[in-house]
Amino acid sequence: MELLVQVHHEGALAAALDAGAAGVMVRLPREPDPAWWSEMRRWQDAARRRTRSFYLVWDRLVSEPDFPGALEQLGAIAQMPPDALALRDPGLTLEARRLLPQLPLLAAGNWGFQNSPGLKLAADLGFSRVTLPAPTSLKDLALMRRQSSMPLQVELPPYCAGYSSLCLAEEYLGLDCARCCRALGPENPAGYLIPSLELLAGLCRLGVEFVQVRSDLFPTQALGQVLGLYRTVCEAPAAERPRVLAAAGQVLAAFGDRFANGQPREEFPPTEPFPKSGTRPAPPSGPAPLPEALLRRRGLLWLEARGYPEAAALARDWREPILVELTRDNYAGFLPELRRWGPRRLIWRLPPAIPESALSFFQKALETLRQGGYSRFVAGDWGAAALAAALGCEVYGDQTLGVRNTRALEAARQAGVHRVCLPPARRPDDWHQWLNAAPPGRFWSYLYHSPALAVCPRGAAPPPLPGLRWVAYGENLCLSKETPEHLEKSAEWLSRQGVAPLVLSLPRSRLPWGRAPKLTAPAPRRPFQPRK
Repeated sequence: MELLVQVHHEGALAAALDAGAAGVMVRLPREPDPAWWSEMRRWQDAARRRTRSFYLVWDRLVSEPDFPGALEQLGAIAQMPPDALALRDPGLTLEARRLLPQLPLLAAGNWGFQNSPGLKLAADLGFSRVTLPAPTSLKDLALMRRQSSMPLQVELPPYCAGYSSLCLAEEYLGLDCARCCRALGPENPAGYLIPSLELLAGLCRLGVEFVQVRSDLFPTQALGQVLGLYRTVCEAPAAERPRVLAAAGQVLAAFGDRFANGQPREEFPPTEPFPKSGTRPAPPSGPAPLPEALLRRRGLLWLEARGYPEAAALARDWREPILVELTRDNYAGFLPELRRWGPRRLIWRLPPAIPESALSFFQKALETLRQGGYSRFVAGDWGAAALAAALGCEVYGDQTLGVRNTRALEAARQAGVHRVCLPPARRPDDWHQWLNAAPPGRFWSYLYHSPALAVCPRGAAPPPLPGLRWVAYGENLCLSKETPEHLEKSAEWLSRQGVAPLVLSLPRSRLPWGRAPKLTAPAPRRPFQPRK
């Protein structure tokens, strides 16, 4: 097993190299200047003098207006080049394969490959290694190892409490992932060391090839000691690891304060999308009425129900497609009533995260539904999208897939995604440039929605932020805004742009159960006009 250290300054670089790290990883800033590139070449030379690897990590999404600048950065990377490049954006992945065919590509943890269909897709996209997002259990890891030979990398400590690949906090709150973790994480990261060492022992048993250590969680002077603890566990014989872990626990009990970074927990600043209570009138609780012209367009409007019982109740009055999450309970309630539905009327949403231990149920359910003519599925992560696409299903990718530019749209098409959801935006005309650049008929959107800004397993959620709340959704908890988003004023403009379907989502909406929203208005609203 190789230990890699993600470093943020020259002191951490020297400490990692002195401690015997197999390689160092450096996060690419948003707008690196020439001085930064010069400094990285010095760091790279320092690593290579020690025969250590030097990796660049580009774990952010790139919007359509920023993509030309991203291509320039890829050119600068080609002039180095690093030993490998870790990527998050699907469009950048395609461009890196084209421009840098000899450079090994690593899938950053924010990609969200968390089951064997996702690992297969990663191999198809050209990745030579995958960083697994937290939380991943040893049981799921063992099952994935049986199904895939893809080299794996795990981040320790697993600082994010939820699925980082499903987090939209950066796009809605304007905070990068690292700052979000510091704000929502524990006050003293040293408390993670013993659980991390125990997890490390399990990773060694499973033969996981790489472990990534974040140096920013610990003071620089203690980084060598942290890596020393990790190496002691890795190098100990399997029979000796319990004794080694017990000794490490005694060391941390006596000297644990030395591993605390001393930085106070960050607080989220007030942000425009989430003002404090009372600063502006609350929007209406339900969706606004829509013009009759939209109702006459067959299949344009979809309604998402809270579960199959509500979908069955809504079907009496709602004649358009209804979307429902694919869970064991919903599936069991649907099977006895299979014949009452037309396959085009019921759309299934796959869960945002499918662990390997639960994969067999969804594989069998998709096969059965596909045989019955149910071919349309909504997927929020790449593993779920790959699972449905492998069966020839029509896949609608949600916002959490991270498709934010036309090249990413092409990557999604190659992965079998039929349409992708328009990304979060402060105003609809933010989509105008992308809609003009992309081929027609490749997008769908929400009209009325409470987006899940973060997804955590039940019991793992940190305290909510002002204006947000944690709500149960299937096997997970979702962090949602107190008030839903309303885009009904833009409905006619979106339909003219070929964006379909337009989804009115009831989960997390606080609307009455089993009641279809009112969708007709006395007079059409003025359509949205993009800014020139």
